[in-house]
Amino acid sequence: MSWFSKLLLPGRLRTGPTALLPARPDPKTLLAVAQLADPEARTDGDDILAGGSRIQPPVELTADVLAKLGVPDDDGLWACRIAAEGPLPVDFFDKSLAEGIAYRLGGWSLCQGEPLDPAEDAGDPLVYLPAVPEPEEILPVLSEALRHAEAVDAERWPEGELIEGVVHVPVRGGRVADVYAGADVLVTIEEGHRLPPAAQTRWPYLTEIAIARVSPVARTEEPEGEDADLADGPAEGVPDADAAPGPLDAASGADADTDTDTDTDTGSDTDAGSDAEDVPSGNDAEGADEVRAALLVRAAVAVTLANALRGIAADSRGFQLAEPADVLPGGYA
Repeated sequence: MSWFSKLLLPGRLRTGPTALLPARPDPKTLLAVAQLADPEARTDGDDILAGGSRIQPPVELTADVLAKLGVPDDDGLWACRIAAEGPLPVDFFDKSLAEGIAYRLGGWSLCQGEPLDPAEDAGDPLVYLPAVPEPEEILPVLSEALRHAEAVDAERWPEGELIEGVVHVPVRGGRVADVYAGADVLVTIEEGHRLPPAAQTRWPYLTEIAIARVSPVARTEEPEGEDADLADGPAEGVPDADAAPGPLDAASGADADTDTDTDTDTGSDTDAGSDAEDVPSGNDAEGADEVRAALLVRAAVAVTLANALRGIAADSRGFQLAEPADVLPGGYA
């Protein structure tokens, strides 16, 4: 690891996706987390290969290195850099892999100089499906899993039909195929997605799959074009493979070795530090509990759908969920 010099290390970690962890992860734990995203993840020497990306072994970062990275932590962190094997992974998988590892091990992710706390936005649970389910197949499952809607919102869904407490809206336009709504949970079925690693292992004979996204029904509708994303977009989840790599991700491969240590990113880092030092009030704690409870409800719907329709439940970053509690942050910390 001669390249891990104090001169090159900050630049290498800043340019490529990196998981910043509060403690050195056990190699078996790190492999188990990686296998949630890619069941075929395996060790390769000290590294882990997962979904066309290489997870490099953790390196301890001292306070002076963290200061160069713009991360407000005086106690030190452990960094696992994610490097692409060959061409950049589809779906920006290296970036979502770093975020997912940080999410489960109670840390931060860092990409292109932007530190991110993944626990601040868990995103929407997903269900990978081999094909778009027919309404008569999915409606009975949702009728049991969702809190029932009392009526159809005719202004929002003029073509909606209330069936056993679930509003069904046949879209059949663009990527969205069907929408199902209960009292507080919305299930959007999207078709034509490329296979993420977890789905590729289950259905190696398919070239594309359908995805059920489980979101809050009260959320403001996203603008057209957002349904082209696998989840909520690059900063929130696993992006769609049809999107070309943007400028922030173009340097996330293994060749991004140039130290780009500058002072231009200190503004956002100051904000991150002040957020980290804030002590949550009682109202903030109650709000966090409500968000956590709502996330567990949506994750329970995703797991129920996956079990009933022979699909795969996952979080917004493509990490599999065996049970609803798996969607909460810090589960492997």
